[in-house]
Amino acid sequence: MSTRRVYESGFAKRKAKEQRAAGLDLMRGSMTKFLRKTSVTSENESIVKTNEDVIDEAEASETVNDIILSPHIEMDLNSEFPSDRGKFPDVINNSNLKRQIISFGPCKSNIKFPLDSTPCQDNENKRCRKFSVEYYFITNLAGHKIPRSWLCYSVILDKAYCESCWLFSDRTHPYFKLNWITGINDWRHLSQKINKHEISIQHIDAVKLCTIWVKNQTIYHSIEDQISQEAQKLRDILTRLIKIILFLTAGNTALRGNEGKSTSTSMNEGNFIRSVRLMAEFDPLLHNLLYTEKTQIKYLSWKIQNELIELLSTNLITLICEEIRSAPCFSIIVDSTQDITKIDQVSIIIRYVVIDYREQKLYCKESFLGFYPLHKHGAEDHVNLIISILKNYNLDINKCRGQGYDGASVMSGGYTGVQKRISDIIPNASYVHCAAHNLNLVFKSAPRWASLALGDDVAKTVLKKVCTTRWESRHNAVFALKYRYRDVLKSLTNIMLTSDKKEEINRAKGLKKKLESFEFVLILTIMEQILRPFYVVSKKLQSIDSNLHNACECLQSAIAIIQNLREKYEELVTSATDLCNSWGIAVNNNQRRRIYSKNFFGDLDGDKRQDITEENLRIKVFLPLIDTALVQLNNRFLGLQKVVDKFNFLQPQILRDRYYLLKK
Repeated sequence: MSTRRVYESGFAKRKAKEQRAAGLDLMRGSMTKFLRKTSVTSENESIVKTNEDVIDEAEASETVNDIILSPHIEMDLNSEFPSDRGKFPDVINNSNLKRQIISFGPCKSNIKFPLDSTPCQDNENKRCRKFSVEYYFITNLAGHKIPRSWLCYSVILDKAYCESCWLFSDRTHPYFKLNWITGINDWRHLSQKINKHEISIQHIDAVKLCTIWVKNQTIYHSIEDQISQEAQKLRDILTRLIKIILFLTAGNTALRGNEGKSTSTSMNEGNFIRSVRLMAEFDPLLHNLLYTEKTQIKYLSWKIQNELIELLSTNLITLICEEIRSAPCFSIIVDSTQDITKIDQVSIIIRYVVIDYREQKLYCKESFLGFYPLHKHGAEDHVNLIISILKNYNLDINKCRGQGYDGASVMSGGYTGVQKRISDIIPNASYVHCAAHNLNLVFKSAPRWASLALGDDVAKTVLKKVCTTRWESRHNAVFALKYRYRDVLKSLTNIMLTSDKKEEINRAKGLKKKLESFEFVLILTIMEQILRPFYVVSKKLQSIDSNLHNACECLQSAIAIIQNLREKYEELVTSATDLCNSWGIAVNNNQRRRIYSKNFFGDLDGDKRQDITEENLRIKVFLPLIDTALVQLNNRFLGLQKVVDKFNFLQPQILRDRYYLLKK
């Protein structure tokens, strides 16, 4: 039986302990180069603690390589070789740092390379081997040099290394080798090592992964590209749909039809869907949207249409309010009307001044803010609605310098009306009765004189539609009837001769009988001459460039024309006579038996019906018509004249005259 000991002796244990201590001394301080220094350090922070009894040399080396300190390492772009391998650890887990190294490029230094410590064969005291730039290239059979993008030289380590394997090699691979990562300085056998490394599996896989990173084709980047392409596709679709909505709404065209019903067909589709289908014939993007079954999101429902319209409206109002806020002052124009549900919808318009400093000009603009429901019709309710809307849009009511409403007592009342309540809040907000609306009221009572002679059935025979609310617009209808008077009579005669309907023939006879009278032609001529200046003034008042001074001048010119017309009754009679002679109508007025109205019990006023003849038509119809128009024009625009006189000093001509006067 052998007496040899199976355990180590004390000398062997002491020797092994000394070797471990020497290895730890070599590793001591190697971690400090990866730590970022702070301005204030303590003695305890500068000491790297080790446990000699636990950590051996291999464990210390593995610990250093596995510590993830790369996020704190940055490239020093001010140095000569920022991507040198000696400035970084063996393992880099920071993707951003990898991208920086790849973006900067491999470290292919071209310096005076140092000689190694291996002596030459002919002279042992001479060092003759070193790295060469020729290793950066490989020469093919044709003699062309092809660069090795992976091969790098570290000036700090004086070693050649593979940048692809250093950054992207699979360290879990069974054939993984660390020599081309830590670096090789065996210059004598470097060529053989390079050729062997180029065909290794570790190197090929690392180069493939490096190529993907160079092209920036990581998995995350591919997902981002896919998301970006999908987002751009949806953005292009919404852009086309918004353009279609803007095109249709610009012409007040309805968007939807009956496409939401189960029994609807392509013939019942609305203008929006039809426009999309039309563009899809020429646009491949919309074609794929409509006819690709996999596409679930199409953005064509009525809810999406309403959302897009609401977003466009909100954006437009935001731009308008920004322009109003930049203006020095503004005026409010308010009117209301009932919708189909009998709820009053208040329309609010802001009129403001835009100053163009570049061209040194002023522009007056009117912007419509929208319709707002009003459930109560008191003056206080109107004022509260106006103030709340201005606050919602962040418009300063103290900048208000004018108010424009209709003539209703609720709006224009001088004691408790809307204009009085607003004036109490802002004294400088002058009230002006809407000039166009006020002009329509001038003839509200005047035309009743003409209806005594014409009757109510005449208005139905005009060639153009008559507006029942705007009297000035009847000029087109009256002028068309006067201009086409003979054609109208010819048409009625043709109906009487060719129609087989008794009711139609009788109606044509009645109309023709009324038209073939000198009384009708004379009043037609008078009305056309009176309505002509009102038509011109009304169009000027409704123009965008109109202002108070121009409106007052237009009204004064209309008054002057009507006053001159008062003395031209004989000319109007001559014009009416010529028109009657062209058709062969008798000018002499036949004496008709006076018709009295039936008297009822308790009727004390008697018969008020007037008997209009050729002799008294000037006194009973023409002069009252002219005088009523003049009185209405003078009385209804007194408030407008006061406001014009108040701000008359701002006229450019007056300012220029005062400037020259002060200059003298």
